[in-house]
Amino acid sequence: MNPVDGLSPHERLILAEIELELRHTEARLANRLSAFNARAGEDGPQRFAPQVSNWEVVAVLAMVLLISGIMTLFVLSC
Repeated sequence: MNPVDGLSPHERLILAEIELELRHTEARLANRLSAFNARAGEDGPQRFAPQVSNWEVVAVLAMVLLISGIMTLFVLSC
């Protein structure tokens, strides 16, 4: 379901005008809106998910293991 479906024609026009004005005044926002709109046409649950590198996954996993190990040692020493 498209989030714009629940809007009246007048509200859609206002929303389009706001988007057009922002595209003209904010180049960075315009690029992000274009990327967002391009992904909106894609199917699947990952269409809006940010891209995560393998290094970031490994770093998070390492931190989880480290914290789990420290907590386990703390609990066992009490």
